Amino acid sequence: MQKAMNEHSDQRGRETSGPPIDWSGWLRENGARLLLFARRQARSEADAEDILQEALVGLVRVVESGEFAGKPEQWGSYVYTSIVHLAMDYGRREDSRMNRQGTVCREAGQETPEAWFTSESDKSYLCARIESLLKELPPDFAEVVILKIWGEQTFREIAETLGLSLNTVASRYRYGLNILRLSLEASPIL
Repeated sequence: MQKAMNEHSDQRGRETSGPPIDWSGWLRENGARLLLFARRQARSEADAEDILQEALVGLVRVVESGEFAGKPEQWGSYVYTSIVHLAMDYGRREDSRMNRQGTVCREAGQETPEAWFTSESDKSYLCARIESLLKELPPDFAEVVILKIWGEQTFREIAETLGLSLNTVASRYRYGLNILRLSLEASPIL
């Protein structure tokens, strides 16, 4: 009887065990921090949104297929890792496209704009200032700070996500926070 109570059918009609997954609730809880990280990894807002969507679709697929061996608490780490890999793929494709486009534009005498990190939805001064400070950080430090503070990841999870040692992650976090502190002391947020 307990087994029958824990079983339900997924969207494809297959029997699964456990209660249905509240994906929208999980996304409400984690979406903003995941998008912030995707923005840091991507070259544009549109790419960040696409990368995040692709990473989330991948998560849903592996969880619902039973391939994901971890617990729901580990879903965030999976998505962060997916974002890193997808951003690299997007970057390579964009570089290739920009090389082709740049050649055409140079031949036509036009410039090719290179957008990096925009946040149209963040209108407040504080968000803009924090984003500005994060952009000024060396990328290796910024990704660790974002994963630790906004991603609420442990140093161990960050190390696994980025393929680094714990000591490297801890020192990048410490140096990143120090640079942010010095920047804020030099020009405080008003």
